[in-house]
Amino acid sequence: MQLYILRHAIAVPRGTPGYPNDDRPLTEEGIAKMTEGAKGIKEAAGSFDLIITSPLIRALDTAKITAEVTGYENQIIITEHLLPGSPQRTLFKFIADYKHLEKILLVGHEPHLGFLASKLVGIDESVIDLKKGGICRIDIDDMPPGKNGKLIWLLQPKHLRLISKQNNSGGND
Repeated sequence: MQLYILRHAIAVPRGTPGYPNDDRPLTEEGIAKMTEGAKGIKEAAGSFDLIITSPLIRALDTAKITAEVTGYENQIIITEHLLPGSPQRTLFKFIADYKHLEKILLVGHEPHLGFLASKLVGIDESVIDLKKGGICRIDIDDMPPGKNGKLIWLLQPKHLRLISKQNNSGGND
């Protein structure tokens, strides 16, 4: 199974008047950068068999942008198991229902995703840092994981946008 772990795009800053912390939408800059970044995701990963997201609006909107750009046509699954602080074991049990699928995209928040990605490769502390709009691919044999997965790649937002630009320019430089 290929697990893709994507941090939500740039959102309205925490503490901004009029926006509760759990309901902060993406900014216009976040939407624009994520749309370009999603084109890079499409080049690097193609589409997905399943997209699962946190219910918080900034993650859900990131998932929707990525789904549209990558040509994903199935339902986006929303789960509280991707909320910050949710136990990894419950997320693993949730994903196990979909272990017959090859490519699953998880959309959520830091530091939760960094700990999740690190745990999947066998490290008990967070050593994988995802910037807003960054993504990594980890291949695992089973869910819940019985042995360590393999980090295949980690692409931060600027890398995704470069991939997108190179593809749009023909890449013949």
